[in-house]
Amino acid sequence: MGKADYTLIFIVEDDKFYADVIRKALESRNFMNIKTFATGEDCLKHLDLKPEIVLLDYRLGEDVMDGMDVLKSLRKSGLDAQVIFLTGVDKLEVATNTIKAGAYDYVVKSEAAIERIRNIIRRITFENHIKRENLLLRRSRKIILTIIFLLAIGILVLGALQVMR
Repeated sequence: MGKADYTLIFIVEDDKFYADVIRKALESRNFMNIKTFATGEDCLKHLDLKPEIVLLDYRLGEDVMDGMDVLKSLRKSGLDAQVIFLTGVDKLEVATNTIKAGAYDYVVKSEAAIERIRNIIRRITFENHIKRENLLLRRSRKIILTIIFLLAIGILVLGALQVMR
């Protein structure tokens, strides 16, 4: 069994059965920090938790926000989560619109969907890991350059003090 992954994943799906299937499939692959929401409104109330990935149903039911509205609200909030749309609608136009609106990917609900979702999430978590590593390397580089600069100044000051004696 692999190492547990605590990447926060939101599942926004009005079909409770399908949401549970996805959650269990992800937990079986060691994703252990998953929150499910039946509506976009519920999801948006919990953005303070800062999910890294949002699995978002395209059609969330009657009289509630649809997936595109939720995506727009996510982007407006400044949240930098990757959004994967889930839908039963297998239309190129819908897929194109979701990607143009800022979604990371688009998955049609089918027998192969669960494995595709797991693979996309693995790719996102790997990319996020690389981004964090690059950020740490840049910060470390700045710190090292600052230390070298301060050491050089210290050496110059010590040299100047010795000359003055």
